[in-house]
Amino acid sequence: MSGTRLSPRALVIGIDGGGFDVVDPLVERGMLPNIGGVLRRAASAVTETTWPAHTAPGWSTLVTASDPGRHGIYQFFDTQDPDYGATITTADRLGRSSAWDWLAAQGHTLGLVNIPMSHPPRALPGYQVTWPLTRTAHYCHPRTLLGELARGGAPFRSDLATMFRGDLGYLDEAERNVAARARSMSYLLRHHPTDVAMVVFTEVDRVGHHYWHFCDDAHPRYEPAPDGSGWERALTRIYQAVDAAIGELLALVDSDTAVVLVSDHGLGLGRYGFAVHELLEQAGLLRTRPATGASGAASWFTGGGREVDFENTRVYQPVPGSYGLNVNLRGRQRRGAVRESERRAVLDEVADLLRGVAVPGGGRLVREVLPREDAYPGPHVSAAPDLLLVPADESVLVGPELGQGLWHPSAQTGLHRHAGMWAHASPNARPGRLAEPVRLTSVIPTLLTDLGAGWPSTVPGTPVTAALASDVDVPGPRPELERAEEASGPVAPAPTGPAEEDEYTRRRLREMGYV
Repeated sequence: MSGTRLSPRALVIGIDGGGFDVVDPLVERGMLPNIGGVLRRAASAVTETTWPAHTAPGWSTLVTASDPGRHGIYQFFDTQDPDYGATITTADRLGRSSAWDWLAAQGHTLGLVNIPMSHPPRALPGYQVTWPLTRTAHYCHPRTLLGELARGGAPFRSDLATMFRGDLGYLDEAERNVAARARSMSYLLRHHPTDVAMVVFTEVDRVGHHYWHFCDDAHPRYEPAPDGSGWERALTRIYQAVDAAIGELLALVDSDTAVVLVSDHGLGLGRYGFAVHELLEQAGLLRTRPATGASGAASWFTGGGREVDFENTRVYQPVPGSYGLNVNLRGRQRRGAVRESERRAVLDEVADLLRGVAVPGGGRLVREVLPREDAYPGPHVSAAPDLLLVPADESVLVGPELGQGLWHPSAQTGLHRHAGMWAHASPNARPGRLAEPVRLTSVIPTLLTDLGAGWPSTVPGTPVTAALASDVDVPGPRPELERAEEASGPVAPAPTGPAEEDEYTRRRLREMGYV
């Protein structure tokens, strides 16, 4: 532990949607001086993130150093809801311990702010401001922390409240949100010192989703930005806002503090949406009927005046953005139509169908169609979709839309990419860009190695030893940390809330283009 030390031993800064394909040119032009300064003294690499490249499994994979089959988080919503509903996934669904449990068990204090999939807060040493996907006032630990931030001139707004809401004037708001989060984190670093601190800036992801076509004249939907809007510089502006925030935080840490920059996934241009339910209906694997509004299923199963007729449907996509498909299995889904003895044949039929789909202009839609046992090995594979579609073209988003035709322009003009970014700066780091990609599961073991801390033997992630000096000892797995698997539960039960809270969440995610 740091004792009276004010600077953290480690500061982890998350950039949701960050990627070197955008960062490197801006650094070379001198437009990101603080990120550039970190990169010059850091070991860095492109990261291989999760399939799909998505916020929920991405950050969960980072903090657990484990792939989704070992931690059980696949999307914002449950991908095996037996009632075809919109059951929100929360941190108490995480199926294993995380870096925070391992550090706490080794005597370290923690300051955790705005990390996706971190809600509800847990009884860990230090403080937390979580990332709730439901509208709630109880997203910090201790409970008095939000009030203290407000009184200290650094008020914090939940990430859900600051999402894109369909108005392209959001860019100005996004810049203000980044600055406000930096003020909150700066206050906490000054007044609540901890051994390890982490904050995530999510606005790069939101701006990339909705302004890419203004910034890239090669985009098929390129549109000149309105005069004076600055939208043609949207990506530059939001990265510069994050860079300024990083500079504010770096001014509060010592030169021997380990600083990690990391993203959950990257971003690139988005061209098409592919309506997989339309394809499944054409193939006789899914049926629809006139919409009644009384099915009880999630909103994405209705569109164009139709709704999915589950009693006569064999295959469906459970959640938008999951790149997954489920067999509508009897005994598992409430209106299951497929017997267990038919399951394998249905999966094979669907896989053959998807492998034959071509993208307009040429090229395949999918590179692989994987059974979940191959895509997500681990103790939580049963929570995964039955099939995972690995895209051959990441500019296409596979979704469950009805009433828009088989192909349509992507609702988001920028889409997630499998390649993310990572940089690790410390006195123990070997500066330079590594030639080979690094798995997202390796980021935390590398940091723990730098701190002289261990992790449980059940963690598949391993440290990137090439990123650290040769004389750095690797503590490695510590079997005694297995007790961290029985980590403390939530400070309070996750609020269920009235139905309108669920609708509020769905509306925010729909405006973001996730639903």
